[in-house]
Amino acid sequence: MAGTRPALPDATNAGFLAEALAEVNAYRAKHHAPPLAMDPLLVEYARSRAASRSEHEQLEAGHDGLRAGTGESLFWGAGPEMSGAGEAVAGWYAEIAAYDWAAPPGDGASGHFAQLVWKGSTRMGAGRVAGQGSEHFETYIVLVFEPPGNVGGAYAENVQPA
Repeated sequence: MAGTRPALPDATNAGFLAEALAEVNAYRAKHHAPPLAMDPLLVEYARSRAASRSEHEQLEAGHDGLRAGTGESLFWGAGPEMSGAGEAVAGWYAEIAAYDWAAPPGDGASGHFAQLVWKGSTRMGAGRVAGQGSEHFETYIVLVFEPPGNVGGAYAENVQPA
């Protein structure tokens, strides 16, 4: 899906990557999942995904073009300043409220939460772009995970209660 505007500038830096990794691993620890490692190749992929997502208004492009074998969580924020990884990760974790522990995976409203704490994922990458959009100052954050989560039939062993 071709974009309708130029990509926003890259805003991925060492501080953002450290924050993303720390936030993700803190939530994973609550759910007895081992910590993820930040993979430089996945960082580059996440950066490219963030840029391509920003070529569209908000998140209308969704997960189009995501390569096989990769999980992805997307965040879009608008406001007077750039959003951080903590805001994105906390939003994804809040989907725990929709997670159906008795019959996972539920209705799909908890997919970001499940990916976040998925035990089988071992590596992640993070990317962020930010700048003036058509109406707002916008931030796009993309986290990618390998191996991916949200695999049918594997929820009980990969998504543990806190």
